[in-house]
Amino acid sequence: MGSQKQDWKGVEYANVRGVGRPRSERRWYLLSLVLLALLLLQFWNTPTIVPETLWPTTRVQDGFNLYKHLGHLSPFFVPPNTPHILLSGTPQSCIVSKAFLVHRHGSRFPHPDELPVIQNLADYINNNSALFSNPQAQLPDVWSFLIGGWNSTLGTDDLTAPGRKQLFDHGVALRLEYPDLYTETDVLAGDEDRVVESARWFMDGYYGRDSNSTANLNLVAEDEETVSWITPHQTCSRWNASFGEDSLTEWRAMYLPPIKKRINDTLAKAYPGVNFTEAHIHGMLYACAYETAAYGVDSSPWCRVFLPEEILMNEYEYDLRMRGFSGYGLPDDMGSVLGSLLVSNMTSFLQRNKGAKLSLGFGHDKTIALGLTALGLASDKSYPPSGPVDPDRAWRAAKLMPFAAYMLWKRLDCDEGTRVQLTLNGANFDLGPTGCDSDEYGSCALEGFFNTIRVQAALNLTHGDSRWKAACH
Repeated sequence: MGSQKQDWKGVEYANVRGVGRPRSERRWYLLSLVLLALLLLQFWNTPTIVPETLWPTTRVQDGFNLYKHLGHLSPFFVPPNTPHILLSGTPQSCIVSKAFLVHRHGSRFPHPDELPVIQNLADYINNNSALFSNPQAQLPDVWSFLIGGWNSTLGTDDLTAPGRKQLFDHGVALRLEYPDLYTETDVLAGDEDRVVESARWFMDGYYGRDSNSTANLNLVAEDEETVSWITPHQTCSRWNASFGEDSLTEWRAMYLPPIKKRINDTLAKAYPGVNFTEAHIHGMLYACAYETAAYGVDSSPWCRVFLPEEILMNEYEYDLRMRGFSGYGLPDDMGSVLGSLLVSNMTSFLQRNKGAKLSLGFGHDKTIALGLTALGLASDKSYPPSGPVDPDRAWRAAKLMPFAAYMLWKRLDCDEGTRVQLTLNGANFDLGPTGCDSDEYGSCALEGFFNTIRVQAALNLTHGDSRWKAACH
């Protein structure tokens, strides 16, 4: 007689597949399960909440991850290479000899003009606590948190705990991935609290606990007088944060009303008279993004109330926003002009054969967006504010400039010569659209990149010259 020992996999598969169980016994087994389910339904004494079956789980459904579709408010993630057919890593026979880092600050609390949108939602819920605390019919699971009320505990502007972790982790990762680039160099940061704190957390990750004595952190004023590639828009008197607002208004009028109707219809039986407005829906979407930024993935109940297609419609709003006030949606030549300061600084650094091997700079989402625009990267032929939304559009803020986004411009010393490569958020990004001949890794010969029309235009621009004045005055 053989051994009676049976591993856990064998037991599990036997239960699932019915192996070794007579057919008649399986019938009685299934019947007993049905009877048990009926008894549970009969005696279940809390009927106000039922499992959500009609609304898909928005967090991960059929490969959909909403946290990769929150636009520039997305938590950091590594996207696919652009295009996805690019090879990862660096070309064979090449070593990374220099690198120019442009890093956005980590996750933050909402801006002062965004928080009232969230607070307006909280006020409506709390002012109608008698309604929300006493549902009159079965309530979908994803809405059950309303029974206990809801309020916002968000601050404004400051770096959050996830944001601190993002920057520390990136500092550690850079030190480990490129040990030969280690440089005790000056670090630049825009003089905004969340940017400065981001730089310090990165430095702690890269240099260690004595980072303050190892490298100098130099703050660059973010004002109308200081010319800076970190915040070039500040010295452009024509630039305005409201650029692109008309497109946002047009798109919101298209996508918010259907979401409002679906949510109110969903809750009508449980909450007779409920009347969430489009402004409330906007507050819910903001609450999803900013509670995630403040407390981490899966922390916000609001993220679970939306369908994937609704999250994608909201993502387009964020994309329109970034494109409108810091990208290709800016008037005339403004986007390219403002981004030229980054391009010229980066190119000049990579071309120098002497000096520091690593440049570390910290700024904003606009810093990265303007740099991409100056080089003609992530460009689309059209971007209609009324739709239809192109699912394959190049300008997607979640992939380009999420919280803690970074551009790592690398000089490659290869057997065949010197090349330049862009790693954007951990993925290779093809430089071919700038006008140079790129390889299967997205890199170009440094001289070829340097001689492209866009790079030459950036190098030939001077703050205050005729081209700058035409764009900014």
